[in-house]
Amino acid sequence: MGRPGRSLPFRITTALALLGAAIGWGAPAGDPHARPRALAFDAAQGLLYVALSTADQVAVVAPGAPPRLVAKVAACGFPEALATLPAGGVVVACRHDRGLLRITRDGRGTFATQALAPDLLAGTRGLAVSADGSLLYATSPPLGGVAVVSLRTGTVVQTIATGISPRAVRLIPSGFWPGVSSPLLIVSNFIEHTVTLHPIDGAGRVGAPLQAIRTAAPVLDLVATGGDDAALWLLTHEDRPVSRAHGPVEGLDSGVVRLPVRSSAGSLIADPGPGRRPFVNLGDRPEPVIELAAAAGGRTVAIAGAGSDNLLLLRPDGSPVATVPVGANPSAVAALPDGRFVTADRLSDTLTFVDPLAADRGGAGKGPGATLVIGKPARTSPAEAGELLFYSRALVPNNSAAGPLSLYTCAACHDDGDRDGRLHPAKQNRFLSTTLTCRGLATTAPFLRLGNQATLAVFADNIVSTHAQGAERDPAHFADYPVALRMRDASGWRTRTLSPAEIRAALAAYMAQIPTEPSPFVAPGARALTAQASRGLALFRDGCAGCHRLVGDAARGEHVPDALLEARLLAGRVALTAPGRYDVGTPVLGEGGNNPPSLRGVWDAAPYFSDGSARTLEEVLRRTDPDAGAVHAAANAARPPAFSADEQAALLAFLRSL
Repeated sequence: MGRPGRSLPFRITTALALLGAAIGWGAPAGDPHARPRALAFDAAQGLLYVALSTADQVAVVAPGAPPRLVAKVAACGFPEALATLPAGGVVVACRHDRGLLRITRDGRGTFATQALAPDLLAGTRGLAVSADGSLLYATSPPLGGVAVVSLRTGTVVQTIATGISPRAVRLIPSGFWPGVSSPLLIVSNFIEHTVTLHPIDGAGRVGAPLQAIRTAAPVLDLVATGGDDAALWLLTHEDRPVSRAHGPVEGLDSGVVRLPVRSSAGSLIADPGPGRRPFVNLGDRPEPVIELAAAAGGRTVAIAGAGSDNLLLLRPDGSPVATVPVGANPSAVAALPDGRFVTADRLSDTLTFVDPLAADRGGAGKGPGATLVIGKPARTSPAEAGELLFYSRALVPNNSAAGPLSLYTCAACHDDGDRDGRLHPAKQNRFLSTTLTCRGLATTAPFLRLGNQATLAVFADNIVSTHAQGAERDPAHFADYPVALRMRDASGWRTRTLSPAEIRAALAAYMAQIPTEPSPFVAPGARALTAQASRGLALFRDGCAGCHRLVGDAARGEHVPDALLEARLLAGRVALTAPGRYDVGTPVLGEGGNNPPSLRGVWDAAPYFSDGSARTLEEVLRRTDPDAGAVHAAANAARPPAFSADEQAALLAFLRSL
């Protein structure tokens, strides 16, 4: 919210209309960027595969000196994860398409694709391949666990639950850790805030967890080191609750929890428990490393700082080698056999190659390396600058991680523009509430649980003024600062300075464009609900649409004709929220109640309700009674259900389609 006596919302709205003419930013037709976000090195053929997420392609790179682009292979909708095969080739998981894709190269250098596991729901987020290349392990948020796929038959042979929204996965070979004689599968359940360790039997099947490590924040990636330094490294935010008791955010710094492996009896990982684990805060280093998106290990361990545009190189014992600048928003890192690392720089459409030995000789920030442009790096529009701000610490350049303070990005709470499963405090810890998604924001005003942000312009100003540190030193001007934004174009790196009004305009422009996530429970391209989901829509319309309205825009109403309703629901073009505050039986955060969240993407919105008190959609429906005074009160679950078993199944089918 703007500070008293200021006219920032008006100035931001004006800037949104005039900014292109004022400073020469144009709006490109369509989205030209590739946004590389996953890497895998094929040792059999000496090739690097790169998932070009928003180009629906996989790039193939010869990683020599200099590196060169070999080919771009048409893949599937939003390539998210890659895993190379021992005999050569790569398996691709696409978030927006069902099944998996195998890419191989023949002796003539031609690339071919083959569909695998066609019945596997879309949304796969992580892949690992068995040592013999016969099985693949895929983490699947819609399944809430891991699917085991036979690479010989191309079919799913097992599914096992691991937790809410599994993401990162690592396969630990037998003998890699002292005293561990069989392979292990380690899974980070992002929203559940757990890391589960599972045995793998002789047939490759995954067993119940041997150990579960519960953290206060999501674990973004995992590293396993062996030998004398055998340990499991967790890349996360601080292993304590978020607090705003003093105003600025505390408990969101980026760092590493390094847990040693036991070689004697007891649990496999020596875990002293929440609040007692060793946490190395990488935000308070001379060169902060923020938002630890990915890591890779070889003779050196490399950790990508997605929010600080750098790569931290460490020895297996955790001692630092160097911090090396790379491209914008490095979202993946891979080790190459010659000891180099390569990062996938998502928001500059580049790959950066880093030599740890040269970096060590040159000192921090001096590591030489080649840059390979792999898409269109130039970002010239306000929304493109806003995307860089959203994922970068540049948005709050004066923030620090000194003492109890935190250094973070918007993505620390809104991973990929979505949720993190944590309970976050209002300023001065007035109340706690679960994170809301930023996807599809443009048509869901007003914003926040209190519904007190009327427009995206007001909301953008609120974001800056409530997350910038320094109010105690300069309450009138602490959030009115310029930002030097590092940007890439065809000729190299340059710096663009944004004024305070331009910062807010760019952030609002980007938030208006954050897309919704297609439901993995719906066939790609579907324009009509299934018969069961259509019955659920009828029930929803009768009992739920008062708060979660079937309109195109919550603020304007915008009636959706019945003939178009199902297609627009499946396309994420129905608001499914309403202005105002409602007391529905969950903790009341504002006067009279809370603003209802949009239900778009509700299949992946756990934990549910403002207090996170429902873990699954089934629990939500069990305590939902449209005829009760408080429709979502926990006490409703103690009474006979408001919906029959068939009605609950229909409502679940509808909600999972959104």
